[in-house]
Amino acid sequence: MTKKTRYLMAFLATLLLSGGVVYSCWDADDEEDEDAVGEYRGLTITTREFTLFRAFTALIESEQPADIRPQIAGRLTQICVKEGARVKKGQPLFVIDQVSYQAAVRNAEARVNSAKAQLATARQTLEGKEELFRQHVIGDFDLNKARNEATEAEAALAEAKADLATAQNELSYTIVRSPSDGVLSMFEYRVGEMVDPSIETEMATVTDPSHIHAYMGMSEKTLYDLTQYYQCGIDELPDKLPDVTLTTYWGKEMEHKGRIDAISGNVQNGTGTVVIRASFDNPDGLFRNNSNGTVRVPYLIKDAIVIPQEATFDIQNKIFVFKVIDGVAKATPVETMPYNDGRAYVVTSGLKTGDVIIAEGAGLLRDGQRVKLKN
Repeated sequence: MTKKTRYLMAFLATLLLSGGVVYSCWDADDEEDEDAVGEYRGLTITTREFTLFRAFTALIESEQPADIRPQIAGRLTQICVKEGARVKKGQPLFVIDQVSYQAAVRNAEARVNSAKAQLATARQTLEGKEELFRQHVIGDFDLNKARNEATEAEAALAEAKADLATAQNELSYTIVRSPSDGVLSMFEYRVGEMVDPSIETEMATVTDPSHIHAYMGMSEKTLYDLTQYYQCGIDELPDKLPDVTLTTYWGKEMEHKGRIDAISGNVQNGTGTVVIRASFDNPDGLFRNNSNGTVRVPYLIKDAIVIPQEATFDIQNKIFVFKVIDGVAKATPVETMPYNDGRAYVVTSGLKTGDVIIAEGAGLLRDGQRVKLKN
């Protein structure tokens, strides 16, 4: 073997040896990654009582909202209160031009006085005719004629009095009064504008915010689930349901709890929902007529398995957790209640008491990975 040949063989051997070392080092790194152990917080499954809240968007109405409309036609001459003021029942709010209605009252009073005078004359005439009849001076025809004239005079007086009452009522309607205690809305008409009973827009609305109703839409399925949960019929459901809470759209919860006290007998066309009403005392006026809010209906669940949502991950609309078995994370599907509070799930199948799951960071794990649980 020549010197050149020996040199070439030694170079190839060195190259092959070097390649083997490189391959062995890569393989060792892969093995180390496969056996890598991460530390995660664990959760041991137990059961407990758990209150789950379902939230429903609601429209708020005062108990007795009253639209204020005029009962006569005329020009608005005075506004007696400020917009948004708190008013009492019967308090004057608006004044409509009274001139023509005052004139109508005076004319009616004059007709009443005239009718009274005519009646007095007719009665005196009748008395004289009766005396002449007794003396056989006149006959039946003249006496009956006098009686008919007295009757007509009485009828004319009654008609004049009715006209006077109508004129007085119409004059009283020129002062538009509050139909109830409450708080006024903003006004739709100003001094100088014409109003009449046929106006499309009310002059104002008065509402009493001390007691309010919250109207919400609930699907037929949810309503059915409630009847199954409380094991009762729809008519009995309001008595079975617990107190509910009402929250403003910015998250302020009303101090006073309320009750669901009415369930509509109709399903809304197009939406397929049933209107539910909850009633609340609102002494502080936190809510006003036509406010929006959220009604939270509680469900008390006994022996519930509750897990944080951060302990789960989704695959194709299915919920999974990592159950820890002999130090290995195993992806496990679970079924949950169809509604949640945004922070936790109530598990109905897939887990049992004593199981241990990864409590957070489930999305960072892979099935079969070895894990170490933090104390």
